[in-house]
Amino acid sequence: MAASSPLTRPLLLLVFGTSLIVFLVSPIRQIADSKYSMVLSQSLWERGRFDLDGYFVPERDRYGTRLETVKGHLYYYFPPGSAVLSVPFVAVMNAMGIVAVRPDGRYDRAGERMLQALLAALLMAGLTTIMFQTARMLLSPGWSLLVAAGGAFGTQVWSTASRGLWSDTWTIFLLGWAIAMLVKLDRGEGRPRPALLATLAAWSYFARPTSSVAILAVTAYLLVSHRAIFLRYALTGSAWLALFVWYSWTHFGAALPAYYQAQRLGFGRVKLALAGILVSPSRGLLVFVPTLLFVAYVIVRYRRHLPQPRLVWVALATIAGHLTVVAGYWQWWAGHSYGARFTTSLVPWFVLLAILGIRARHDARAAGAARRGGIWRAELATGAALLVVSLFVNGRGATSAATAEWNRLPVDIDEAPRRVFDWRRPQFLAGLLPPP
Repeated sequence: MAASSPLTRPLLLLVFGTSLIVFLVSPIRQIADSKYSMVLSQSLWERGRFDLDGYFVPERDRYGTRLETVKGHLYYYFPPGSAVLSVPFVAVMNAMGIVAVRPDGRYDRAGERMLQALLAALLMAGLTTIMFQTARMLLSPGWSLLVAAGGAFGTQVWSTASRGLWSDTWTIFLLGWAIAMLVKLDRGEGRPRPALLATLAAWSYFARPTSSVAILAVTAYLLVSHRAIFLRYALTGSAWLALFVWYSWTHFGAALPAYYQAQRLGFGRVKLALAGILVSPSRGLLVFVPTLLFVAYVIVRYRRHLPQPRLVWVALATIAGHLTVVAGYWQWWAGHSYGARFTTSLVPWFVLLAILGIRARHDARAAGAARRGGIWRAELATGAALLVVSLFVNGRGATSAATAEWNRLPVDIDEAPRRVFDWRRPQFLAGLLPPP
């Protein structure tokens, strides 16, 4: 079932091209936290500098926290990893006349929106291709296409990560690549590449610090199961971390930038936050990606046939740790965004669990351990129905302007975060239901 076939390359092109087109034509753009990230990329390319001193005049808007002044210098406040990784793309686009800052020093908002839209679409099309390739290690071409389509259009990939260059966008691309490497490593296929794996992990952290949870889980897995390559992995990761600490100390006089520091977490309202993050109608993960209910079912139902159980535990540990961390953040409702944004970084792990669960289901059926007939068909029907709902809900975030307006009407979500629990006007139905 997992063997490669002559169809693989054409299917890869189909997966990449189709997803890229869908991401590009979907009209809604989300340039919130990522605003000015392309300015930083342009500054690094043109001047080789992380500070933005005298480089442009920032617009005055409600997101003044995007920039900070440290030791008399102006910096982009959010993680710099995405901006650094985007430098080659921005350099090419600058040569074509698409810039975030014009030659006269004025900020070009339209230019930055275009840069972010193009790069986010390319990265998420790349991630969709990676998800398909990962699925092909264990599943048939048909099932692999289904998993890739579900991962691309039935999750936050479509409704959030492809809408702008959120820090999650680079993060899940890197994590998806790393997970594909882990699947190969756990299956004993190919040559181990611990330095590359450590580099992907490190840069996922530089792009978004919550990736530290996944890094801890992967590191523990390698230490227990692949000690022969652990030293190279650890040395490479340590070198990247030392470089990052040097960068932070040089610019901010601290071992880590402010955005990365643990004191930003409070854990004062964990129960409320978890309820909002998991089941609220406007931010709940299980509401916006209900396909996860089917994934959880097949993982539990066919657990004795799971092909790579160690990776299942890595994924589950990462998911549990990530949910704990984001529940400790004061702004647990994720500000002006769509749906379950704070769990976007978990999408590659959800896809991995889907792949392993579906393969376990197939193996159970082949071994005669699964009942056929009505229950078998009911499982497929339920999974298909949940996938359709996931596609609809995430498609709304990528195509409906009303879902973006929901964040500020009838009252700003940052002023009334409990709006996320109101089933009378859930965000994904904004524009379809009359306002209360």
